[in-house]
Amino acid sequence: MSERSLEVERKFVTPAGSALDLTGVVEVGEHTTYALDATYHDTLACTLADAGWSLRRRIGGRDDGWHLKRRATGDGRTEVAAADAPTIPDALRQEVREVTGLAALVPVARLRTTRVESVLMLDGVAVATLARDAVRATTRAGEEAWDEVEVELEPDAPTAVLDRLTDRLVSAGAVAAPHTSKVARALASAPRLVPPTSPEAPARDVLLTWAARQVGVLQALEAGVRTDEPDHVHKARVATRRLRSLLKTYARLFDTDRTDPLRAELRWLGQVLGEPRDAEVLKEEFGDLLAELGSDVPADVRHGILDHLGDQHDVAHAALVAQLEGQRAAALRHALVDLLVDPPLRARARRKAGDVLPQLRWKAVKEVAKLRKKALADPDHLELWHEVRKAAKAVRYASEAMADAVPGLDAEVGPWEDVTEALGALQDTAVATDLIEDVARRASADPGTGVWRVLLDAQADRRRAAFEAGQLALAAVLDRRP
Repeated sequence: MSERSLEVERKFVTPAGSALDLTGVVEVGEHTTYALDATYHDTLACTLADAGWSLRRRIGGRDDGWHLKRRATGDGRTEVAAADAPTIPDALRQEVREVTGLAALVPVARLRTTRVESVLMLDGVAVATLARDAVRATTRAGEEAWDEVEVELEPDAPTAVLDRLTDRLVSAGAVAAPHTSKVARALASAPRLVPPTSPEAPARDVLLTWAARQVGVLQALEAGVRTDEPDHVHKARVATRRLRSLLKTYARLFDTDRTDPLRAELRWLGQVLGEPRDAEVLKEEFGDLLAELGSDVPADVRHGILDHLGDQHDVAHAALVAQLEGQRAAALRHALVDLLVDPPLRARARRKAGDVLPQLRWKAVKEVAKLRKKALADPDHLELWHEVRKAAKAVRYASEAMADAVPGLDAEVGPWEDVTEALGALQDTAVATDLIEDVARRASADPGTGVWRVLLDAQADRRRAAFEAGQLALAAVLDRRP
């Protein structure tokens, strides 16, 4: 549950050791000292900070927990508060997408503040809070320390009070703070990861940008994965595959002592996501096929297949949710954040993207050609074509990762997607055939007879069409090369 409020405050920089005399303006209550420790989350490009927003988890003070602050009007900012939790509450994550889209959110700054806070009153009624803050900030740019004063109005207090307090502070030597928030000041000199658009950009920036997109998808869609929102499991699974492929195809640029364990955990997550997704796809495909066959398939057979797949999906999705609640998934979330904030990249990744990335992609293309040759020697062995498909996906994903920075690669994505789609359809027929035979045996029927034979023949027709499409797609991307 989150709470929304309007925060009206002004910040000032005061001379070192200055005393604030507010006599005649307000009555000053007793002082209370707090030790505040706040971790701010943003994209690698600091998109929130640059838009005047902030997202933090703070310990200490009167309001431990998560706070999202966004621009309002004048001195006001809208604050959305949520209870403390180890990860960003979904309500706040979804709200910041207005600015960040699907970009990954990672810790970008830690601010430790010693705050001396006083309640300011008029005629015994609290109208504002005065806070004198000694701030120590840590970001990727290093450490910085400064002092500042905040004056925040109480709800419904007249803004004239804030004006009178401002006049008194300015007359005492205070000046308006040049920043809208502490984190904005802390991040002013912090480096931003700008998505590269040139082959002259460092290869590391290309890899980090692509990795951050996939981590962002996983973060943003997790709540929907848990509730089985349409297409969320599928998109999360694809993001997992893209990350695994990135770490494998470009392994020479990574510290594999760190990335190999991460690849293994991503493989695990992909398998957990795959169980409900595969059942969902099969149910959709069989729904279309059974509708096409119409009365050739008795109602009991139709319901038997679709109900079986529905049950399979429900069981698999419940298992997925249980896994996401566990320690293994929590550790993976942290590892993915570490991948972005402390990238395990080798020195050679600082070389120009156009000099190093195409070579590694070409190596992946040659792997597809080698596996295709092996599969053609035994074309009925579908597992061999499944290996070709996986290798082709690596080329497709490598092309996607490089497309914005290396000219010409955006045109490569479509043809390689044709390969993976056709060979994926080929693999689907094998899975569907096994399913038909399994359901038939559960019904004590012979899969080779009656309606079961009709269904199996339909899969055989699909297999031949998919095989032909796959060969044409492979020829389009491989045989045109010298």
